[in-house]
Amino acid sequence: MATFKKTHTRAFNKTGIKATPDLGYWKKLEFPVTVKEFTSIDYVDVSPTEPYYIAVTSGPKVDVYHQQTTQVWRTISRFQRNAYGARFRQDGQLLVAGTEEGQVKLFNQRQKQLLRVFKGHSSATHRVSFVEGTPHIVSFSDDQTAALWDIGDESQICTLKGHTDFIRAGITSPASENIILSGSYDHTVRLWDTRTGSSVLTVDHGAPVESILCYPSGGVFISAGGSEVRVWDTISGRLLSKLSQHHKTVTCLAFASDNNRLMSGSLDCHIKIYDVNTYSVVHTLDFPAPILSMAVAPEDSMLAVGMISGGSGLVSFQHRREQQEVEKDSNRAKKKAADIRNMITEDYRVVPDEHIIKHEEKEHLAKHDVFLRKFKYSQALDSVLTSYVTGKTPNVTVGVLRELIRRDGLKTAIAGREVKQLTPLLNFVIRFVRNPLYKQLLIDVSNVIIDLYSDSLYENPTLVRQFRRLQDEIDAELRISREYIGLMGAIEMFLSASEPERAPSTINPQHLASTSMYENESSASLLRSSAKKSAAAVVVDVV
Repeated sequence: MATFKKTHTRAFNKTGIKATPDLGYWKKLEFPVTVKEFTSIDYVDVSPTEPYYIAVTSGPKVDVYHQQTTQVWRTISRFQRNAYGARFRQDGQLLVAGTEEGQVKLFNQRQKQLLRVFKGHSSATHRVSFVEGTPHIVSFSDDQTAALWDIGDESQICTLKGHTDFIRAGITSPASENIILSGSYDHTVRLWDTRTGSSVLTVDHGAPVESILCYPSGGVFISAGGSEVRVWDTISGRLLSKLSQHHKTVTCLAFASDNNRLMSGSLDCHIKIYDVNTYSVVHTLDFPAPILSMAVAPEDSMLAVGMISGGSGLVSFQHRREQQEVEKDSNRAKKKAADIRNMITEDYRVVPDEHIIKHEEKEHLAKHDVFLRKFKYSQALDSVLTSYVTGKTPNVTVGVLRELIRRDGLKTAIAGREVKQLTPLLNFVIRFVRNPLYKQLLIDVSNVIIDLYSDSLYENPTLVRQFRRLQDEIDAELRISREYIGLMGAIEMFLSASEPERAPSTINPQHLASTSMYENESSASLLRSSAKKSAAAVVVDVV
């Protein structure tokens, strides 16, 4: 006797994520440790030297976290108002931060000792940086200027003027101690030569600039602002690439994987990771709140992300699992998947050929399959028309309807029903008839219902109302199909106008759009004609 074949009710599978080396690499980040701050996170920086302390600037303080424990190791609070953009020096000994009053403060981060206070800016200083290889500091202020300072005598070496709005981004060139880059809310990025105190290059980003990054060679720099990231040639100022992967403002940039990967964080709660050779997205990291700043420790050992959530700040720390831990997890998985035939005897020898008695599990059938197996089509249909099944798993209801059509038992299942029994089926059809996955099948079901109950329609005002609702759904679908035709025609005209030399397309977009519409109209024609025949005579009486 042949075994019963279960009804196919599997839903459409989601598109799987393509496995890439970057996917596996970034999946090794551990579950994040999240710390809440009372104010939003302005800036996050990682010390270039071990043990890679993390400086988190938030409100009127700078918290220095230990990388391994993710606990606050030092708190620098020598600020009257808000602190901004705290950064480590290359040796990790000193830390510099801007202030809301415009001052720039220099600290010994191990002893929390205030070493220098640089005064000269008239507005808040949001970004500061050490000039590598020199005893100098550069600051970027809301007073539309950048300033170069000497650490030894707290003197201002030069003032860089040229921007016409707040300067909220700035760095020094890794290749030259005399080159400084600044990004402003006037939509421009300027390259300065401190020997002359003048701007030698200006590029237009097209939006307020939030962050700047420069390659170690100094030949290419990157600007972020608006929803775009732009890559520029330092020598000519030529735009090399434009990345538009975010849908909200990009707030921060960082390098990873020994400068082979570019990372961009945005208010859309995503960090995009790009291959610097092709500038294509190789991975995306998701976070629970809008991202304001981020920093990556050397060798990608840790990722620190500053976020804002409901007016307060969140700091996320994610460590990379060591190779030993990865191998341990792999071995644990292998042991878990070990076959039962690898049994150990009394003398501790593995015997792979032990005789195994297989346990035959009893086949469990779903309720609708039990009825289908007994050819009780009406009960099978009733079992999948409950509110729970139609609401949570409509694919099961559709699967049973498809099986009834295959068995030529749909009319048998629907016939002889009272209005109360027919209403759940009509409600399901009305709800999902516009779903592209179920549309054709449900139109066939609708035609069967009309064939069976058109003669008694005048006796049931409830059925008239249900069929009117169904007709409204079909009319709405037809209207959308007509709008698709108009939209595709407009797109084709736009493409033809923008590419006059392109060979004419052999595919008619109206034909493509009208194909779907034709299917809707042809499938609905019988329903509408049958419904009108039966409903026209009773509409006046019912209403």
